[in-house]
Amino acid sequence: MILGIGTDLVETARLARRLDDRQFLETVFTSAEIKYCLSKGHPEQHLAARFAAKEAYMKALGTGWSKHADFKEIEVQNSPEGGPLIVLSGATKRYFDKSELKDIFVSLSHTSQHAVAYIIITK
Repeated sequence: MILGIGTDLVETARLARRLDDRQFLETVFTSAEIKYCLSKGHPEQHLAARFAAKEAYMKALGTGWSKHADFKEIEVQNSPEGGPLIVLSGATKRYFDKSELKDIFVSLSHTSQHAVAYIIITK
């Protein structure tokens, strides 16, 4: 059963302007996400896609940015096959588990100008 669907679109230029803002990066992204994205030729595209995924997760959950969903506790990782995965931690994971939610499906895409993410959460 689908609990919620979320989508978010981010302009990559927004993240390009924040590449040197360490406080912003460390508030929103995990150290692994920062390391991965900054290793890429166009880190703003990868950061924008991850930012969009975090926002889309919060929309799918139906809570927005709240005590039940924190940016840094929603991490985008790569599966062994290379596709994106959402990995939760902290209070965000505890809320997900307590709510007896089952799966998180994620799709990401980006261009030089935009990044988009779609999230489906099942119960």
